Amino acid sequence: MNSRIWLWILLPLALSAGVIWLSAQEPKTHPAPGLKLTELSEKVQTREKNVQVKEQELLQLEQRLATLQSTLDRDRADLQTREKTLQEATAKWEAERTRPTLDPQLTRTYEAMDPVPGAKALKELAQRNQEVAVSLLATMQPKKAARLMDQLANLDAPLAGKLSERVGLTKPKAA
Repeated sequence: MNSRIWLWILLPLALSAGVIWLSAQEPKTHPAPGLKLTELSEKVQTREKNVQVKEQELLQLEQRLATLQSTLDRDRADLQTREKTLQEATAKWEAERTRPTLDPQLTRTYEAMDPVPGAKALKELAQRNQEVAVSLLATMQPKKAARLMDQLANLDAPLAGKLSERVGLTKPKAA
């Protein structure tokens, strides 16, 4: 036989034997490059620390938010109180502004009247036009208006109360 034939026969046999020998060898366990247990442990610990820091920051922000919310609620309540006061002042100003202008002679006339007939006349006036009655009482001298209101209270206490309230709400405060 020719040497070439022997070569074609022996070469596949040699290769098969080498493959069998290599597969029988114990594999060497090498950790994959870049995967070291200590490094992974350090990375996990670092991330846990970062998470704890972020949780602390989040708690601080929540506390600050709660403080800001309470401040906002307090300011809102204060603003509502101021708004209510402003609305009341505006209503008083509007009532004063729209109060009819009276002839000073009418005021002097009611001031000069006896309280009993003056109270009857004021009652009649209030039934016809309450705004004029309120303006009249608001422009009268306090002592004379008091005597007139005393007699009006004897005649019609609810009307006297109503007129007193309206005068008190519309009369400007003395400086």
